[in-house]
Amino acid sequence: MVVIDASSVLVVDDQEEVCNLAVQQLERIGLRAEGVCTKAELASALDQAHPDFLLLDLSLGDSDAVEIFQMLSQRSFIGRTILMSGHGAPVLEHARRIGQRSGIMIGGILRKPFRQQDLRDLLSSKPAPARSDETEATSSGEPALLQEALRGQWLEFWYQPKIDLETLDVVGAESLARIRHPERGVLAPAVFLPEAGTDALHALTLQAVEEAFAMGPRLDGLLSNPRISINLAGRTLQHPALLDQLKGIRDLAESPTQLILEITESDLIEDAEAAQEFAMRAVLHGFAVSIDDFGSGYSTFERLRHIPFSELKLERSVVNGCARDRQLRSICQAAAQLGHDFEAEVVGEGVEEADDLEVLRELGFDLVQGFYFARPMPADDFLAYVRDSQNREVP
Repeated sequence: MVVIDASSVLVVDDQEEVCNLAVQQLERIGLRAEGVCTKAELASALDQAHPDFLLLDLSLGDSDAVEIFQMLSQRSFIGRTILMSGHGAPVLEHARRIGQRSGIMIGGILRKPFRQQDLRDLLSSKPAPARSDETEATSSGEPALLQEALRGQWLEFWYQPKIDLETLDVVGAESLARIRHPERGVLAPAVFLPEAGTDALHALTLQAVEEAFAMGPRLDGLLSNPRISINLAGRTLQHPALLDQLKGIRDLAESPTQLILEITESDLIEDAEAAQEFAMRAVLHGFAVSIDDFGSGYSTFERLRHIPFSELKLERSVVNGCARDRQLRSICQAAAQLGHDFEAEVVGEGVEEADDLEVLRELGFDLVQGFYFARPMPADDFLAYVRDSQNREVP
């Protein structure tokens, strides 16, 4: 008998015969199992016990998996949830992503009918994490924190390498803000950016640009034409002095680093005119513009005609898993074609798996970044990474 590192499983299925069959299969592989058929019965069972696994059918008659995810999240359920359904793979994959966004640890998916061996394999495998990024979760931002960090000089800028897909060489990086709090340690942007005021975001942008151009001389001899990307908050695009300030910082720089200004797709939607005007002026004054997080918003393709972008970045939720999800692969393929038709480089961010990397290569992506290569890192560590990458075989 295979020893599985768990002691109990709770089966949730509104068909009693299916529920009983699953319980029997679980008991045969050495686990304690019981079954419930309704949301109310599940709530009662969770009041009495804390199962290691939840085997959850997507449709429950009086309820559904999305409602159950909400209930599990409210209860801070820490077990692994395995999804099962007679629906096709795309529906199961959508449910998996919704569960993960709710903070649920998804242990796998099962198409009905399934075999006992399928159950055994899933229960023996490692869980899929609810989140695979390093963003510190927070229910709400802290409005004064960024201003306090600016005054206290707690800001740092970390760098995540951007990789050329043809050569797998480092060609630059994305600059990402961090706060090194004297008491709380390193804080991620989710903690201090959402509720930050416009003035603080403007000051952050200028400091990020200064740091990006300061990185240029340090990259001399390491990269032939280094490119550093910074993120622009939509609220800063209308600042009357922003572009002149960016030009002033560039004119004082020791090295002609290529600065790429990333504007998110959502900002293009919320204030299209301001984004279009700023992007046009930025390009005319020698900066490059990137459309960031493409695929996360609901903009029309026609809107892209009005933005002079030279880089299109496909967001992580579309890239991650594209090797095993036919629909995600199709979106990636369409984005690559779209970006190239606009004569822009296409970037896949959030690459974490070798299979996804290979798919992006096959589809003609130009650049990638993600944990598969490196997490964001402090400036000195990034420089060491670039040096080391020139002397080692890339993955």
